[in-house]
Amino acid sequence: MKLRHLRGFTLLELLVVLVLTSFITVLLMQGMAYVAKVNETFLLEGQQRQARELVFGWFIDSVAAISAPERGGGSGRFRGDAKSFEAVTLASVDRREGVPVAFAFRLDATRDAPTQDADLVYVRRLEANRWPLLQLPGDAQFEYLDSLGAWHENWPPSSALVDSLPEAVALSSKREQLFLLATVQSPRRRLSVDDH
Repeated sequence: MKLRHLRGFTLLELLVVLVLTSFITVLLMQGMAYVAKVNETFLLEGQQRQARELVFGWFIDSVAAISAPERGGGSGRFRGDAKSFEAVTLASVDRREGVPVAFAFRLDATRDAPTQDADLVYVRRLEANRWPLLQLPGDAQFEYLDSLGAWHENWPPSSALVDSLPEAVALSSKREQLFLLATVQSPRRRLSVDDH
């Protein structure tokens, strides 16, 4: 009687299939790890971009609703230089709209960063609350536009404008190619009974 040889896979063929399967699995796992890392980076950059846009929107809204000071009154006057400004706004993020809030924006040098960066800080003047909002290059500065279209590093640029507001406030940085313009929407001078 003749024995029939059943044809099957040899041990060598099985080993080759296992090696190829494990090699493909390793490649797929590395690809999945790369995709997960790219996804995490993308989400982080998106969150940072969204936070940046929120801060810039808050800056623009706060400047747009700056309230003109009482004529001759020292409190509530708009004062500013290249690294900070302070005023009274009617659009504070932590109060109801229309409630006057004394505030300031400052560009403070970052202490813990090895680069020459600055933190954009929101300050509630009366309560001395400081909220670091965003990190900007160290060359960032504020500029103030007068009614004649001239830019100034300080406000008021002259004693004649001490009771008035600038037309706009800009936050700029040449290193980051940033120029954020916030226009003042409220009247530039508070009217008094004598003005009628």
